[in-house]
Amino acid sequence: MKKLITIVMPSYKSHNLVMSHIKKFSKKINFIVIENSFDKYLKKKIDNKFDNVEVYLKKNIGYGSAINYGAKFVKTKYFLAMNPDTKIEINSINKLVVAANKIKKFGGLCPDHIDNSIENNKYKIKFIEQKSLYGAALLFNTKIFKKIKGFDENIFLYYEENDYFTKCNQLKLKLFLIRGTYFDHSLKGDSSSAKYKHKEDKYESYLVGGWHGQWSKFYYIKKYEGYYSSLRKCLPNLLVNIIQLLINLIFNQRKAKYIYFKIEGLISSILSLKSFKRSKYDYK
Repeated sequence: MKKLITIVMPSYKSHNLVMSHIKKFSKKINFIVIENSFDKYLKKKIDNKFDNVEVYLKKNIGYGSAINYGAKFVKTKYFLAMNPDTKIEINSINKLVVAANKIKKFGGLCPDHIDNSIENNKYKIKFIEQKSLYGAALLFNTKIFKKIKGFDENIFLYYEENDYFTKCNQLKLKLFLIRGTYFDHSLKGDSSSAKYKHKEDKYESYLVGGWHGQWSKFYYIKKYEGYYSSLRKCLPNLLVNIIQLLINLIFNQRKAKYIYFKIEGLISSILSLKSFKRSKYDYK
């Protein structure tokens, strides 16, 4: 298995989750961690205990860019990009590799979510061609991923997977859901998926998420449908947000600040500014 696949895992304040994956898989699969919160302690801990795990420290370059960066160091035919808050068993990874060997040329493969499992079909592999996939666990052919330049690094957060899938559709690289393989992403959005030092750190990340959600949406639509189409689709939401901002300035100032960040993100994208917003705690 080590000769065929590597796990590439972007991490952001996910020390415990990353360690649980490494303890589970590192003896069987190569592992690359892109530590986006520059956790030196995590790197030192891993370097001292695990031989086939590489850790690269970054000051939050974003999810897609982190996967692109990790892919540079992949030496196996395939790699599996995973969120730290994703659970998957070794049997499902083995089946994904079997499926990849049968399909050969593809843009991405993903397992089915555990909620969709059907007991009678649990151990049967079935290929379902789709236009998009789950983003929490994606298997790539390393050469193809690098050839098409992976994720769009202009996107810091949100819509990076939408963009990748659209690119694959345009390049006629098929995307497949592999039934009979399963993952669990039930921790998504849960406080256990990232550990913050204090409430303001978490709140700041929440604000930045709102900013990038709007920035990336406009950028993504503009990229594939044009500037005026994106403007037409996003302006109604901007007007709604402005009204919500005025109301919440009186009743809920913390919510008002979040709405302000959303407005600023959208306007920045409309003005073709880069996705520059980061949490002030990322650099401390």
